[in-house]
Amino acid sequence: MPTLTKKQAEVLSYIRSYREGRGYSPTYREIALHLGLSSVATIHQHIKMLEEKGLIQMGEEGEARSVELVETKRPFSPAVILPLMGLITAGVPIEAVEDRETMAVPSDFVIDGTNSYVLRVRGLSMIEDGICDGDYIVVERNPSPRNGEVVVALLDNAYATLKRFYRETKRIRLQPANSTMAPIFVKDCIVQGVVRAIIRKFQPV
Repeated sequence: MPTLTKKQAEVLSYIRSYREGRGYSPTYREIALHLGLSSVATIHQHIKMLEEKGLIQMGEEGEARSVELVETKRPFSPAVILPLMGLITAGVPIEAVEDRETMAVPSDFVIDGTNSYVLRVRGLSMIEDGICDGDYIVVERNPSPRNGEVVVALLDNAYATLKRFYRETKRIRLQPANSTMAPIFVKDCIVQGVVRAIIRKFQPV
């Protein structure tokens, strides 16, 4: 099951229930009204993303009424809705960003849903650990990580970075997983969480 944002999941659910009751799909306007949105263009974008993820297909007319569901034999695994908090750099620290979006994450990716959130990765400093630019990471809040864990560290109370955490004598080493990059040494930092899972959108070369 492809990863969906909360709104994409709501659009897909409404299309499914509408088709079950009427035998055809709702219009963009009907979907917008159901979700309490004023912009039909926003619905069009959600429909486009659902089509790209292989969950629906458009008929020849290209209109919402012609939307058909793509049924899959793979079971739908339970999902947990987590806040999508913005971008985290895997290179040079950047200012922390908090958005008001959410993401549906497979439940087996989440240990503690009430203390977890999702960040999108920017940069290549953790690439040797399999964390690539554009990936989403599931982070569990934990201010006391173990040495070697991949953490979200807040520096100077303003700049967040993604690195492996090592507590050394009189300092902390934030180690990138990229042999071309140097570690960051700090006396102290605020650890906002430990990485528990990685979500990647497949893009063929």
